[in-house]
Amino acid sequence: MPDEPHMKSIGTFGAQLVLTDKEALMLERWDTPSETVYFSSTDTIKINEPITAFIIFSGCGADENGNCNLIGKYKIYQPDGSVYADLPFQEIWVNKPVPPNRNLALGVGYIKIVIEPHEQLGEYVVEMEVVDNNLKKKLLLETNFTATK
Repeated sequence: MPDEPHMKSIGTFGAQLVLTDKEALMLERWDTPSETVYFSSTDTIKINEPITAFIIFSGCGADENGNCNLIGKYKIYQPDGSVYADLPFQEIWVNKPVPPNRNLALGVGYIKIVIEPHEQLGEYVVEMEVVDNNLKKKLLLETNFTATK
């Protein structure tokens, strides 16, 4: 599949940034064994309602123990272009076995965003820098959502 702002790859290493307003349902479906996983993504959220950003990945590099070392850093911009949040690097998949057979995996680190009534309405941009420390590769993913009343 060709690269898109929210989904990119370098060789066999790839990642996708997903926004959902149904966090619990997504986690439940992800943990249910099946050939495919369907989950609801969204690009619109109302004031005081949460939207959750997840990373789905595949092809992370293995260290000498067969484990990944995948981290990520979220940065969120408000509708006026100013920084809403610039979070530190967090674990996506660290010291965990490489998913077998190039299977997709859901990163353990994710964030929940709630736009409050005093904050800006309009389009927010969510960036995620995904770094594979074993492969020495990084992907910059981007998606957006609109906050409404």
